Amino acid sequence: MTVEIGFLVRLLDQLGSAAVVLGRNGQIVEWNKLARQLVYGEAGAAPQAEPDPFTGRTVQAALTDAFGLVALEGASHDRRLAFQALDIPSVSEAHRLMILIELSVRVRGSAPTLEKIFCLTAAEGRLAAELSNGVSLSTIARRRSVSIATLRTQLASIFAKTETSRQPELVALLSRVCHIAPISRAVT
Repeated sequence: MTVEIGFLVRLLDQLGSAAVVLGRNGQIVEWNKLARQLVYGEAGAAPQAEPDPFTGRTVQAALTDAFGLVALEGASHDRRLAFQALDIPSVSEAHRLMILIELSVRVRGSAPTLEKIFCLTAAEGRLAAELSNGVSLSTIARRRSVSIATLRTQLASIFAKTETSRQPELVALLSRVCHIAPISRAVT
């Protein structure tokens, strides 16, 4: 199966993933708007006559490894970026897809999304979203003026509906789901 590169990067933009497509020679073939914004800031435009922004080490790692850290040429920001890379077949030649991940940005849980996916009640969805955002049960109880026992009852129901049994397992599952949720997610 071959993939049309332009379609793929536009699709990844819509899914909220910053994507760069590298040719086998390591040159950037195409990249989406989100990737440009991660590298060049909100405007997403490269300075005049700017060479490829990724260091040779990053490109080499992306061509051979599945995961790694990103180093940018002349980077003037302190963003920490990682990548996940995989081969993609295309019409003309094989390419390598590099998904950029900004490590300083936390993915935000969306209660309505979690409610729909896991058949949670509204209260369970809010609790699951807050837990996925790193908020403790005691803080949630205080904010909502409810008892910890009430939250533990809701949490037990969430465990059953998500087929998890411990809070870290639940949070790990929710972070995967929140990553793909089509919502505004950037929280620094």
